[in-house]
Amino acid sequence: MPSPISTTLLTLPSEIIDQILALLPPSALLHLSLTCRLLRSHSENDLLWAGFVKDNVPNHHQLLSPWPCDTWKDLYIAHHPYWFLPRHKIWFSNKAHTGSSMTGNLIIARYDPRRGCIEAYRLVAAHGRHRFELWSWNQDVIIHTFNPEVRLWLDDPVVKLDLDSYQPGSRLRKETLMDTGVAQRIHSMISLSLPIPPQLQHPSMALWPPSILPAMHRVRSDSGNMFRGDEHKPSTITEASDTTFRIRKWMDFGGYIGSTFGVRMGEDVMTFSTLPEESYMPAKEKPWQGIWVGDYSGHGCEFLVLLQKDATPDTIPQQSHPLQTVMQLDLHANTELAQNDWAQILAPSNASTAAEASSNLSDGISTGEAVEQREELFCQGRLEAIKLTGDPNVPRGEYTWIAEDIGPRGLVRVADEQMFRGARIVKSWGHIAANNFRTGQYSLRLEI
Repeated sequence: MPSPISTTLLTLPSEIIDQILALLPPSALLHLSLTCRLLRSHSENDLLWAGFVKDNVPNHHQLLSPWPCDTWKDLYIAHHPYWFLPRHKIWFSNKAHTGSSMTGNLIIARYDPRRGCIEAYRLVAAHGRHRFELWSWNQDVIIHTFNPEVRLWLDDPVVKLDLDSYQPGSRLRKETLMDTGVAQRIHSMISLSLPIPPQLQHPSMALWPPSILPAMHRVRSDSGNMFRGDEHKPSTITEASDTTFRIRKWMDFGGYIGSTFGVRMGEDVMTFSTLPEESYMPAKEKPWQGIWVGDYSGHGCEFLVLLQKDATPDTIPQQSHPLQTVMQLDLHANTELAQNDWAQILAPSNASTAAEASSNLSDGISTGEAVEQREELFCQGRLEAIKLTGDPNVPRGEYTWIAEDIGPRGLVRVADEQMFRGARIVKSWGHIAANNFRTGQYSLRLEI
């Protein structure tokens, strides 16, 4: 009786082995390389490691070589395990760079192939040119127009990881010193964080991000030992969160720049988190969701994420009060985005999808039917605006306004005045509070 034919991994053609290995994560590939010489040779195929690097770098078509490293494998290992920073791009913190726990920061991370470093910069916005106009529908209301100017603050990196930033040994529990703010005697160190399992999370815990924001992981945002204990740090790579991290900052007085002697003052820890891409990227059925810039008058410009959810009979999170004032905002005016890369990152445009949908609706049907179907497609669900950066009244991580239903049930009217002609006006609630977030309540009835 002939013996059965068996096929092992080592007897497969080389190209098949390479395709199989391409499905493995880097950690598994390294373990596999320890088994035998043949698999070690396959695991060192630099095309595999080029894929690992490019998977973590948006717009990786600009990444043509592993410089300043000799191989893609060397480059990947050099920045491991911090490749998740440029992969997720958008990060927001529980504290500002000044230490304020009310305002927070929004930063954009990227990989710079010119210097071989991972870096992140604060995103800032200015009012831009504006004017005041009387609202023809209500002469008692003055409309403050808004033309924001958004840019990266390139003078002061929040994250800067060069190839020589890392010290020998495991990076899981070590804090990595970064070359930021040295001229101003401000030092910073970045570290990984340990997520809290969902079953152990409790409303009484100080967690970041807060529960109202979508997140893969939540971590502690407060610690009695300033996060120095091992209980806040991962012991294995599988325990480490790739959607949160921490930065420790302090000022050094005395001695000279670069000296190890001096007085350490003003130490603080910032905790950063990101958002799942599907929560802020506009979609065909959810064109309004995205990251927006808001004009908060004397507080300046603030960033908020707009979540578009299915309409539910949810109540306002806190106590509500009767109608006190009416405001008019035109969401339609914000659908045309600035034509630069960073503005597209802030509010990713889905204009082509919207245009195709509008075109498809209008083919072969009357104008009235097209408008009705367009409203049914785009104007549905619930809108929740949550601050990513805040102010001394309503801080980051809190609702700024909620429209419970932007469909027919929440419709107030369709504007016919010149300023907002054609805009749907729907009922919503605005969040207000006294200084330091005292007596916060949903006491403003808005019309958006």
